[in-house]
Amino acid sequence: MLEPGNAETATSVLAPLLKANGFDLAFKLLNIGALPIKGEQEAFWQLLEVFPASSIAGVEIDPQLCAELNRHAGARVRYFPAAIGRTEERRALYETMHSMCTSLYKPDERYVDLYQDLESSRLRKVGEISTVSLDKFVVDHALGEIDFLKIDIQGAELDVFTGGPDTMSRMLLVVSEVEFVPIYENQPLFGDVAAGLRKSGLMFQKFLGMGGRVMKPLTMQGSAQYPAQFMWSDAVFVRDLFDLATLSPERLLKLAVLLDIYDSRDAAMHVLRSYDAKEGDDLADIYLAHLTQGGAWTALPGQ
Repeated sequence: MLEPGNAETATSVLAPLLKANGFDLAFKLLNIGALPIKGEQEAFWQLLEVFPASSIAGVEIDPQLCAELNRHAGARVRYFPAAIGRTEERRALYETMHSMCTSLYKPDERYVDLYQDLESSRLRKVGEISTVSLDKFVVDHALGEIDFLKIDIQGAELDVFTGGPDTMSRMLLVVSEVEFVPIYENQPLFGDVAAGLRKSGLMFQKFLGMGGRVMKPLTMQGSAQYPAQFMWSDAVFVRDLFDLATLSPERLLKLAVLLDIYDSRDAAMHVLRSYDAKEGDDLADIYLAHLTQGGAWTALPGQ
């Protein structure tokens, strides 16, 4: 990741509400490209606080980094050294001036030359690495059914999805970095990623902010990182909201919580209505009452 794209985070309304009403869920979360950003914590970490039986599996390519992260990780968090890709193969690894921009795809340095503040993605050296498919990684480490995936691996995200048809077919929500211009040569762009995930039953929902750069020699509003050219974002993909009938009641609740965390509370309400229809409950009405207290969300009469 070149740097954060102003991703939205929201304090969950639904997770503590469900916990207070006796629901104790256990989420399985996967974070590929898990290097923490200093001073920031991703929204999904809230789940460990509310539902302590939940777990996070983090993946980074550097074994030493994983060992260091594991030394400071909590009991329900574990980091694995691996390069997840399309399949089991040897791939070129393009190491850049900053390790966060290292990729299985070669940087297109024309962007570095033309736009401000992209020097971190300039190529430093080319190495080689063994990759493993997502499905094999999940089986090898006995991770079970993954509910949520956060992924940020510099243009190689679609490779991971392609190598994990079984895992992705059961995923509830994905937050994936996507690019709109090929910062890396021949990399899949947003449209390719969205089409690939659609095959796994996941629909695009929203962007979490927008990242980009200003073309040299200018800056905008005093910043070289102002997105005059949109280049990347974190995109949210969710289990098809028109096809919820196959989800168990527990999975419906998990999906609603994940949507709530990413401030998609209208969609969370929709999922809770599906849960109530199956279980004869009134969680959607309880949730609605809490949402409308703050005034940001309101319900139109008769809907």
